[in-house]
Amino acid sequence: MILVIGGTGTTGRAVLHTLHGRGLPTRALVRAASDLPPSVEQVIGDAADPGALRAVLTGVSGVFLAMGNGPRQEEVELGVVAETARARVEHLVKLSAPGPADSPVAIARLHHRVEDAVRATGIAHTFLRPYAFFQNLLFHAGRIRATGSFPATTGDTPLNMVDARDVAEVAVAALIDNPGGTHLLTGPEAISYPDIAARLTAAGRPTRCVTVSPEQLRADLRGAPNWLIDHVLEIQRLATTHPEHPNDTVARLLGHPPRLLDDFLREHAPAFGIPNRTSESG
Repeated sequence: MILVIGGTGTTGRAVLHTLHGRGLPTRALVRAASDLPPSVEQVIGDAADPGALRAVLTGVSGVFLAMGNGPRQEEVELGVVAETARARVEHLVKLSAPGPADSPVAIARLHHRVEDAVRATGIAHTFLRPYAFFQNLLFHAGRIRATGSFPATTGDTPLNMVDARDVAEVAVAALIDNPGGTHLLTGPEAISYPDIAARLTAAGRPTRCVTVSPEQLRADLRGAPNWLIDHVLEIQRLATTHPEHPNDTVARLLGHPPRLLDDFLREHAPAFGIPNRTSESG
């Protein structure tokens, strides 16, 4: 039995769908009943509750941990690590973050502290460190559809982006084969936000990326939690000071290349306002 904690998030949900496709016994700890694959055993509970964790870990051999970012993330993840070790789970796969232990990105430092806690337990583990997800672009989709523009502070800086479904496939491969290790995950190319705008334009939705200052972006994000605004600004600042380069890790681990951004944009064409181009006949 494999337990997924964080199964309603972008990567966790993709992991559940991948496990479902493999026909593997799967359990998900969720706060409320969710629209998950029918084969998934949903257990209602809170990952912050040690009692709920102990109950849901019964009979579990592998755990995928992908808590959403937030003020209590470190506290909750450390609790999951402790209960996973107590339950003598064979393998823990954790969604983590790239960057050094002294990263200027607060959430990256948090992930490193949780990684250290996992190592201290002696439990077999795999750490997955993706950069930005293709799926994050959907955050801008409504604005792009309505106005044809979106803001960023990174200018022409190339960014590593990867499809969350590729990360999920790597996670499931780790849960099945228990190889362990720490993996920096990227897509097949590093691409700037202006380049993404150009690809949307070429696909039929004229789009431009507006380069703004960190102060302007903070004002644009007003209304979001302060920790989230800080996180967005930190990761965009880091990208401009520490160049990001694609690697072959996904292809090496899965035996096939990672998904392409162009395919992702076509897949989500209606969300971005890309017109449906059908071949003319007659």
